[in-house]
Amino acid sequence: MTEAALATTNYDFLGKRYICLTLSVIMLLGFVYIWQKRGMEKFGIDFLGGHEIVANIEAESNSEAIAKALEARGLQSPTVQAFEVGSQDVSIRVALDENLDSKAILELVKQALEELYPGKISIDKTDSVGATIGAEVKRKALWAISLGLLMILIYVAVRFEFSYALGAVVALFHDVGIATGVYLWAGHDLNGSALAAALTIIGYSVNDTIVTFDRVREQLRKRKEIDLYQTMNESVNFCLSRTIITGGLTLVSALGLLLLGGGAIQDLAVFLVAGIITGIYSTIYIAAPVALWWEKMRGRYKPKQ
Repeated sequence: MTEAALATTNYDFLGKRYICLTLSVIMLLGFVYIWQKRGMEKFGIDFLGGHEIVANIEAESNSEAIAKALEARGLQSPTVQAFEVGSQDVSIRVALDENLDSKAILELVKQALEELYPGKISIDKTDSVGATIGAEVKRKALWAISLGLLMILIYVAVRFEFSYALGAVVALFHDVGIATGVYLWAGHDLNGSALAAALTIIGYSVNDTIVTFDRVREQLRKRKEIDLYQTMNESVNFCLSRTIITGGLTLVSALGLLLLGGGAIQDLAVFLVAGIITGIYSTIYIAAPVALWWEKMRGRYKPKQ
């Protein structure tokens, strides 16, 4: 019933494109602000190098108190993050120190925790990443995202037209940028989970955009008089049920991971939830308007509006 109701919609989505583009610019500026404000602290040990220790504390823990105890023992830039509500696990991250190896740092962390919670702590996991490896991972992460976007641009340009490719890639930049901003604003660090989520959002979002553009191309082939504005509006309306139902079901799954998961799973879920929502939005209000603008600039199509 929902699909049938949505299939009969006739909203003028493109008529709201300037309002939505303005909103997107504001959100992207927010992303730039958060990116600059967090500085190098936004990168996790996967990209910068460092030590991560997951400890189980059989008592009510205080992240600020733990961080101060670690700093008192000379550990550099310690960050303490509790897992999901109800969990007794905490993640402790410490920057690299050329004067201390991983064993020495682990011992200092144990001492600090034992002082605060005597007899109530145990170490579940330890992980260390060198500075060289961290920098290499960060470089490869940027290459992975850049190459992914480039290949999508080439494929869509060859398979459809350059205007569609431009719309799709701009929408992907929009989705990843805003999702990253929400992720950082929520207090998470960029790590391997964030990279996996970003690549997932790129693949998910472009799929929905391609379906809409395929409908546009199909309708343009059938018509003698070309009105790209009207055709795009009709195509977005036609695909609206698929966009909302598919995106909604995926969003429910991601919300389940967000609410019930913890640690790296929750990191992944935060990015996915933000990315799925912006992906639905960008298919309607970013990809199609950008493609319309490019064709209007070329003078190939003359939209009525």
